[in-house]
Amino acid sequence: MVKNSTQKQFDWLEHDDGQDIVARQFVHYMPAVDASVNCDEIIRRFHDDPTLNCIAVINADHHVIGVLRSLEILRRGTEGFFHELTGRRSCTRIMDPDPLVFDVTESLLGMSKAVAMMNDRHLVDGFFVTEKGKYIGVGYLTDVIKAVTKQQISFARYANPLTLLPGNVPIDQRIQACLSAMKPFVVGYFDLDNFKAYNDVYGYRAGDEVIQLAAEILKAALDESDDFLGHVGGDDFVTVFTSMDWELRVQLILRRFDQEILSYFSDQHILAGGLTTNNRQGVEVFHRLVSLSAGMVRVAPGEFSSPAEISSNLVEAKKRAKQIEGSSYFVDRRSNSHKVSVAK
Repeated sequence: MVKNSTQKQFDWLEHDDGQDIVARQFVHYMPAVDASVNCDEIIRRFHDDPTLNCIAVINADHHVIGVLRSLEILRRGTEGFFHELTGRRSCTRIMDPDPLVFDVTESLLGMSKAVAMMNDRHLVDGFFVTEKGKYIGVGYLTDVIKAVTKQQISFARYANPLTLLPGNVPIDQRIQACLSAMKPFVVGYFDLDNFKAYNDVYGYRAGDEVIQLAAEILKAALDESDDFLGHVGGDDFVTVFTSMDWELRVQLILRRFDQEILSYFSDQHILAGGLTTNNRQGVEVFHRLVSLSAGMVRVAPGEFSSPAEISSNLVEAKKRAKQIEGSSYFVDRRSNSHKVSVAK
């Protein structure tokens, strides 16, 4: 598949973070051939158009059943007695029955994973796009690569240098994409408790390691195809859950953090259940071991109009969670926001 000079430009790549890019946005119209078309006709088409790399083969229901590649077909056409034996038969005899096909709703992540698994010699094909199973056009792998590259550049530009997780801009972009999709999702605001005291006693390098631990635990618990993790800064993280079992994932995060944070404390502090620092007045203050608190906001379609509106609810939910001793989470359910959930 070769682009021509009239190909449209993908302006949406200039302002989209890539989270809501789907196959529909890559479609270009190119005629397919019916399975009844014979092999001689296919060879003629490839001869007449040297820029044509491949053609989709469809059945009577317009479902893609194969791909015809110019290099392979033209080579077959030079074989002895090809015209006499095969020329008038269906092109299905010389097609590859396993083309790369995406539904219009396939995400950029899904497409990039499939492309990564392709045989190198088939990368020139591009892919076919269908809607409700029916062929509607082709897509070019170069456009997928450009989209992935722009997404990576965007994330790198705003990434937190300590965890390399997306920062404030990508976080807002992901939340806005979820709002625009008009589907339910859950936003979480995770924050370390007693972290300043830990930093004061153990030093900022040890503090950085604790932040990295939290990032690792959060990332491992999320579903990479459905959920999102960002690092606001310092010891604050934001998650965007679209996975249905989000609450179980939050509980897993808190339990695992409580288990693994112990290795970052001395035996003395573990036995004491915390550590002591002096405040600005020189008075000793006892601080419990570092724990993790999370404020969760469930978002129904049409309930919020912007990430900023959700942010104010998140801050309040996080404050409520931090009022609970130890690692815990508070779920703001709007009409039922009094419910408190604590990790055990």
